[in-house]
Amino acid sequence: MSGPSGRVTLGRLIALSPPPWRRLGLAVALGAGASAATIALLAGSGALVDKAAARPGIGAIAGLLAVVEVIAILRAPLRYAERLSAHDAGFVALARWRVWLFDRLEPLSPAPLRTLRSGDVARRAIADVDALQDLYLRGLSPLVQAVVVAALAVTVVGVLVPGSAAVLGIALGIALVGAPAIAWWSRPTDADRAAAGTLAAEVVDLVHGAPELVAFGRAGEHLGRVERSAGVLARAGRRRARANGAIGVLVALCAGVAVTLVLVLALDALRAHRLEPIMLAVLPFTALGAFEVVAPLGAAALGAAEVVAAGRRLLAIADLPAAVQDPAEPVAAPTGPLEVRLEGATLRYERDRVPAFEDLDLALSPGSSTALVGPSGAGKSSVVHALLRFWPLESGAASMGRVAIEDMAQSDVRSLVASVDQDAHLFAGTIRENVVLGRPDATDAEIDRALDAAQLGPWVAGLPEGLATEVGERGALLSGGQRQRIALARALLAGRPVVVLDEPTAGLDAEMADRVVLGILGASAGRAVLVISHRDQDVARLDAVLEMSAGRILRRRSDAPQPAPGG
Repeated sequence: MSGPSGRVTLGRLIALSPPPWRRLGLAVALGAGASAATIALLAGSGALVDKAAARPGIGAIAGLLAVVEVIAILRAPLRYAERLSAHDAGFVALARWRVWLFDRLEPLSPAPLRTLRSGDVARRAIADVDALQDLYLRGLSPLVQAVVVAALAVTVVGVLVPGSAAVLGIALGIALVGAPAIAWWSRPTDADRAAAGTLAAEVVDLVHGAPELVAFGRAGEHLGRVERSAGVLARAGRRRARANGAIGVLVALCAGVAVTLVLVLALDALRAHRLEPIMLAVLPFTALGAFEVVAPLGAAALGAAEVVAAGRRLLAIADLPAAVQDPAEPVAAPTGPLEVRLEGATLRYERDRVPAFEDLDLALSPGSSTALVGPSGAGKSSVVHALLRFWPLESGAASMGRVAIEDMAQSDVRSLVASVDQDAHLFAGTIRENVVLGRPDATDAEIDRALDAAQLGPWVAGLPEGLATEVGERGALLSGGQRQRIALARALLAGRPVVVLDEPTAGLDAEMADRVVLGILGASAGRAVLVISHRDQDVARLDAVLEMSAGRILRRRSDAPQPAPGG
């Protein structure tokens, strides 16, 4: 994957979420203390066994025994406190990265994100952000601990037997450098990371499209794609397993050589009467315990590689240019009943594509209802995208309440419009939670009126749990018509001055569709209503019907009064 260098990526990530130094410093200190306690426990145990071998009596070893017991008791709480502090630091940093990513994704939806598969976006927003915590939790903290503890062990051994400091220092240096190097060699490649993103996207497609794939006999083909991506990840897993084995061999070899040579040098010092006999047990165990800090460095190296890769993927999303930018000094949103206008408006999704609509004039008056009809691809939904400011106009003007929408903040524009898409999304939760999404403070009476307008009142009242009924993920526990009407009730309850409905009666029979249209008109009195539909029955009761084709309004199919553009 091409992208910024690791140093640039890490620099940007640190700038976005600086290390929580107090928590991180505490974690390093506690971790170093726990590792030092491990070394002291090994050395003290060796000294205790050595001294007890001479059978001096319990009184002679009571003090040393007490020290060993205290160290043994302290080691576990120190390690627990270190993990607690390190995870606290990691989660603080993680929270900042999550907020930053959401702040970047919100203005990129739906326009620039359309080129990415939903499973890949979900993986970046979840797994990649989670991987960033390793920057501090399993990267910086273990590295500093290893350096501190290794230096302490080399110093202690060097004070007792000066020549052994070089031996232990070289062996530790080889292990401290070699283990991360082997781990770095086994890090996931760009192909592995691409396969992980592809696998996530393919699994999402497979789960969501399972009924269609089974019905058309294509499930095996899609399972084969999943297996191929999984095979790439399995090979990467085997490479990591081999690397872990090599790290284990390297650390064991370095530790064995270091302990042996330290013991040889200690024997020479003992023969020369420069060392107490008890130190023959202390020094080898001290050297052995020092290698405890090496093991986490392999994981730290892999974590650093994952952090860089995840950071690049996240920054690639963050660096996508937003389709629409807020003005430096937004104009306040207008209030009260609003007139909506498009004048000479042209919208083009890509430079090399034909316009979605061109030189379009449209006017929606407060209290009026207008239908926009035409074949698929005529540009009807693109009009909605323009009014919601999901996409910028290439030319022409759009206004609400005589205020140009490009002069307002995007959030202000959308706060004026209650919209229902033809594939409206329901969140996993209850009917109430989905209906009040745009107006959480709505009263029960207001919710009931919105449900009645959407022709859902009797159905909800007959449910055992009423408004507390779960709808399932994406409304999977409901029929298509019920999902659409819950979304419609949500839009009507929001009480916004402009109502834009794209295929509001999709999935409904003719009788129910007519009742829903009447409910919409009754609940939208005084608002500007735009209905996009392919069904003549849906638009028969509206004030005006505009027929659209190839991005242009061809003719009006009603003589209902409409404001003239520019008037």
